Amino acid sequence: MRRASSASAPSRCVVHVGATLTLDDCPLDPARRPRKLLRKLQMLGHGHGHGHGHAAPRKRASSSSDEHGHGHGHARSTSEAATRALGIGVLLHAVFMIVEAVAGWWSGSLALLSDAGHMLSDVGALLLAWFAQRLRERTPDASYTFGLRRLPVLGGLVNGISLLAIVVLVVIEAVERFGDTPRIDGASVLVVGVLGLIVNLVGAWMLHRSGDQSVNVRGALLHVLADALGSVAAVLSAIVILTIGWTPIDAIASVVIAALILLASVPLLRDALHILLQRAPVGLDVAALRASVDGQPAVVRVRDLHVWQLDSGQTVASLVVISSAGSLEEASGVADAIRKHLHDEYDIDHATIELRPEKAPDPHHHF
Repeated sequence: MRRASSASAPSRCVVHVGATLTLDDCPLDPARRPRKLLRKLQMLGHGHGHGHGHAAPRKRASSSSDEHGHGHGHARSTSEAATRALGIGVLLHAVFMIVEAVAGWWSGSLALLSDAGHMLSDVGALLLAWFAQRLRERTPDASYTFGLRRLPVLGGLVNGISLLAIVVLVVIEAVERFGDTPRIDGASVLVVGVLGLIVNLVGAWMLHRSGDQSVNVRGALLHVLADALGSVAAVLSAIVILTIGWTPIDAIASVVIAALILLASVPLLRDALHILLQRAPVGLDVAALRASVDGQPAVVRVRDLHVWQLDSGQTVASLVVISSAGSLEEASGVADAIRKHLHDEYDIDHATIELRPEKAPDPHHHF
């Protein structure tokens, strides 16, 4: 009987993989199962656990990694596209600026001359933006701990100031022309105005298509859009001159151009100054942010909190947090949780967090 039982027993162990790992119909006593079999079983269990039990987390981790890599790749491609668009814009506007200035002088149109002056600032603004865009991705020496991320902001500030200067010059010339309007060649104004509108729309489309939302590129885009509106005003004034011969419309169109430039430049200057003054991003409630961090586990209170931007969309924070964490490992977990909260809820890319126990003295230098 013993021989028959042995003959009817299976020659090897059968492993069933379900919600758990089991051994069925195994002829060996658990104490006598070969270690090799147990190692294989453990490996199978590990693979099965990741394949089924942890499928979703693994997918999320892979997705997060892919998104992180894609994010850096997308940011790089966006920056490169903006650099190309700015370079092409410089060439287009430089060539057409000369054409428009000559046509404005020939036809006697202040609208064309003011638009050519604005286009001169466009060339300077686009060149400055292109230069800043090229430098922002370069690795500087170690003394520039944040890199050259502020260069585009400086470019946006200079662009905004130059726009204001153009507004003043155009308005002064327009006021003088109201009293003494020269003869204007409406046909020349119309042709050059249409060509200028095409050039500006092409440049604006390329900058918008790059997807770069930095202050630097926004400033260049506002320059181009304001110039496009100036071309529209020049075309409309040419049509009025050709149809009814009313030449004061040229000075009126120039004032309209100046007003449009002013409206475009004020928000740009405001945003650039906010960043340079290290103001918290517009729309971010600092008090609510502090309260949300106070509500995190093991956080007693936030002592110091600073939030600012390196460039538009690149938010940085530093915090001194009083914590009840009892060990370095627990403190690291608290800091990681705060950092994740700031990223997920407030889109803060970089946060420096100092954790201090409740009985620690106040820092000597803080503001």
